[in-house]
Amino acid sequence: MDMTRLRGIGVSPGIAMGEVLLAKRVVFTSRKEIIADDQVPDEIKRLHQALDRTRADLARVKESVREKMGPDSSLIFEAHLLILEDPTLVGGLEAVIRDEKARAEWALSKANARYEQLFESLTDDYFRQRKSDVSDVLKRVYRNLETKREKEKAPQKQHILVAHELLPSEAALRLSKELTLGVVLDVGGGTSHTAILARSLGIPAVLGLRDVTRQVREGELIIVDGTDGEVIIDPPPAVRREFQAKKEKYENYGRELQKTAKLKSETLDRVRFIPQANIELPEEVDLALSMGAEGIGLFRSEFIYLRRESLPTEEDHFEIYARLARSAHPHPVTIRTLDIGGEKSLPQLNIEKEPNPALGLRAVRFSLRNRDLFRIQLRAILRASAGKNVRILVPMVTEVDEILEVKDIFEDVKKELRRKGEAFDEKIPFGIMIEVPAAAALADVMLKEVDYVSIGTNDLIQYYLAVDRSNEFVSYLFKPFHPAVIRLIRSVIQAARKAEKDVIVCGEMAADTPSAIVLLGFGLRTFSMNPIFIPRIKKALRSVECRTAEKIAEETLKLRSAQEIEEYVTEEILLRHPQVFLTGQPVEAAPKK
Repeated sequence: MDMTRLRGIGVSPGIAMGEVLLAKRVVFTSRKEIIADDQVPDEIKRLHQALDRTRADLARVKESVREKMGPDSSLIFEAHLLILEDPTLVGGLEAVIRDEKARAEWALSKANARYEQLFESLTDDYFRQRKSDVSDVLKRVYRNLETKREKEKAPQKQHILVAHELLPSEAALRLSKELTLGVVLDVGGGTSHTAILARSLGIPAVLGLRDVTRQVREGELIIVDGTDGEVIIDPPPAVRREFQAKKEKYENYGRELQKTAKLKSETLDRVRFIPQANIELPEEVDLALSMGAEGIGLFRSEFIYLRRESLPTEEDHFEIYARLARSAHPHPVTIRTLDIGGEKSLPQLNIEKEPNPALGLRAVRFSLRNRDLFRIQLRAILRASAGKNVRILVPMVTEVDEILEVKDIFEDVKKELRRKGEAFDEKIPFGIMIEVPAAAALADVMLKEVDYVSIGTNDLIQYYLAVDRSNEFVSYLFKPFHPAVIRLIRSVIQAARKAEKDVIVCGEMAADTPSAIVLLGFGLRTFSMNPIFIPRIKKALRSVECRTAEKIAEETLKLRSAQEIEEYVTEEILLRHPQVFLTGQPVEAAPKK
């Protein structure tokens, strides 16, 4: 058989080589099997027996994961148990059996198809991938309809795990730091549970390969390059040697970066900077801190809604936020309020479709229209702030009136908690996201009403350049180094520094080496990004002098195109501080004079 190269999404960096272990796939039936009227009660009983077995399964999985990986990692199975208890889901399954006189398999298949259609209709990749939580539970129930199913044997030797998809419970049980050399899936992306877990365990992973399960055989040798997103099937000896050398080089570089993670966050001329992490799940905190994060710069609270069928209660919110605050303490945790609406729908909320959702009722606009939900979240965030390391962040603000409206609600919630005798941080920092051009233009005015600002460069660039970066026809126009973009971002950073307020960049520019150096030159000191990029950016910023970055940044303002700027920045860094792009020993700051 000739060697085959496949391209996917590299979601967990590193290189692995080993034999394929193909995971079995649960396939929902496409055949509607009709039953007689008098069989309906027995079929509903059969469904409930499967639900009971699934509850027991999930409880065992939860306990196993808690013992192996700690309480934060087992949190997802609390959510799965809640999905299982949701009366809407269970009632809907019973209704299909009763009304359509159909087997429970058909009811589960129909429910799964409905949820898949709902989540696939979303354009936001993170939200689309949350369908795996509901699918996980439904597939477990489906398996448990069969009382005498054969149990899969646990693998006894090292392997590359290849599957169509790995549901959260499967990922938690199957992925082993000792035995799983790499992970390869047909589906999934960078924000899936499998990706997050693989990164935390240091297992190279490539997802989104579409049909890799059809192209490999059990026991076949494959190479997984999670850094470049490549999978090589049946590589010849020469290619194996090439990737073995690349693997050793990567691992040496990784060890170097891990050393950097423990060093001081300061430039060669001893200017302090702060690396922080963007996370979606509480279980990512430990990974972020181990990578050198000095706090959580962005916690996306939407996952709390996406892990369950019903609306989360105040206690559901509070437990998550309190766990986050405890795990990160004494470092700060920035909790972004619900960024939902438009293309980001949720199964619990009846959000109307809009003709232009990206410019519609989303984020703070949605929260101000749904104040009961908003107040629940604000109360929970405040209660979790008692340890004085929680900060609140409001997304997609476009005018000062919105800030004032949110602050009025916030103050009212504080009064409510005081009356109840609830402890919270009276001086909790209140910030807004600058991700709409109008907010960037009014930054100096808005800064008078907030304690800090966070620049979301992904959306800000998209809105400012009128470019949908997920649209393959125009994505080439999405340019962080567009002269207009860097001038706009510089103006926000300068406004914040003049107002003596904190400013953070939490978009992808913070995780790009040339961009981070330019931002440093503009005066940015706090960079928040995916945890896996922190060591690389920390090494880069430790390898430059801030005064050099300032000179480079000022020169970029004189250039006319993104290409000119990118070429200039790269050439200047290579000329003045080539060690930024080189592997080697961690760079030490200059001695104090």
